[in-house]
Amino acid sequence: MNITTHTLIIGGGFAGATLAQELAKSNIATMLIDCKDYFEVTMATLRNIADFAKVKDTPRIRYRDFLSGEFIQGRVTELTEQTALLENGDSISFQQAVIATGSSYPSFSVAKSNQAFTLEARNQELKSASLALEKAQSVLIIGAGAVGVELAGDIAYSHPNIKVTLADSGTSVLGSYSEKTQQKASKQLQALGVNIQTNRYYQQHKDVYIDKNSGEELAVDIAYVAVGVKANSDFMKAHLNQYITDKGFIKVNDDFQVTGTKTLWAIGDVADLKDLKLAAAAIPQGKELAANLVATKQGKKTKAHKPMPEMGLIPIGQEKGVAQIPIFGTVTWKPLINFKNKDLLIGYVFKGLGIK
Repeated sequence: MNITTHTLIIGGGFAGATLAQELAKSNIATMLIDCKDYFEVTMATLRNIADFAKVKDTPRIRYRDFLSGEFIQGRVTELTEQTALLENGDSISFQQAVIATGSSYPSFSVAKSNQAFTLEARNQELKSASLALEKAQSVLIIGAGAVGVELAGDIAYSHPNIKVTLADSGTSVLGSYSEKTQQKASKQLQALGVNIQTNRYYQQHKDVYIDKNSGEELAVDIAYVAVGVKANSDFMKAHLNQYITDKGFIKVNDDFQVTGTKTLWAIGDVADLKDLKLAAAAIPQGKELAANLVATKQGKKTKAHKPMPEMGLIPIGQEKGVAQIPIFGTVTWKPLINFKNKDLLIGYVFKGLGIK
C-alpha cells in the first residue's frame, strides 16, 4: 500500500515531536512515523531504573494521545528523496521529509529501548530493570560521561547498600566538561559512596570484567555499558549513503537541509550539527525548522541555525548535581539543579508539546 503526505517526519523524539506540533499550528499536514507507539522523556530513564516508584510511568505517553497530525507506527528501512519504504512493505510518498531518528545506545538499550515498541512493554521493561537493580549488591558502570555519572549518582542515592563502581578509560569523569565541573561532580559522587576508577578499560570475560590495561578483575551483579552512542541512519545507506558521515550522522547545511538534496532535512541527534546531543538542543531545532518550513511556504526568508553554546545540567542523586552553563561556568545552585531534579523536566517537555 502506498500512502501520501505533505510532510513526513521520521522519528518522534524531542526534535521530531516538537516539529510535528509546531507545523500543525500553521495547518501544514504532517505524518510522523516511529517504531514505537509512545513518546518518552528520556532524561527520566535513568531515575526510572534507579527508583521506579519515584517516577513510575509518567515520562511516557502514546503519540496518538497528543499529536495533532497523523501518526503511523512502523520502521523506515529505505529512503529516497521522494519515498520512504517501510518494514511491512508499505511506502510513503512525500513532498518533503524530515529525518529525526536520533541516536541509540547499542550496549545500553534500556536507556533508549530498541525492543520495547509499545507503551506497556516499555513500562514493564523499566520496571523489570529497576527490580533487578534492587536485588543487586554491586554494580559496574562503564563510561563516566553525563549518562554514566547521572546513573551512578541515582543508584548510589536510591540504593546506598549497593557498591557502585564508575569506570572510564579517560583520566576523569565528564571528560568533555571543564576541570572544575569534573572536580565538583567527582566530589559529589564520592560523597554518595561511588568508587570512581579512571584509566580503566573493562571488558567482560565470562562472569567477570577485566581491565585491559592492568589486568584487574571485577565481579559485579549488574554492569551498565554507558558508551558507544550510534546515530540511527542505517535506512539511508541504500540510496542516500553519500549524505551521511563516516560516523553515521547526516550532513546538513545551516537551514537543516540535507546537503545536496531538495526535499530532505535532518534535526536532532542524527544530524551532523555542532550542537550537543541533548534535548535542550533538539527541541529548539524542531521549532527553528518549523519556522523555516512555514517561511518557505509563505515565500519569506529563512533563518540560519546557530549552534547552542555548550552546556550541561547533570543531577547527581536526587538532591544535588552540577551545571556548566555559558558566562557563569560551573555552578551547583540548588534552584537550578532542582529545576531538573524536581521531575526530570517531564512537565516542561510535555507542556512544550501541548500535553496537559
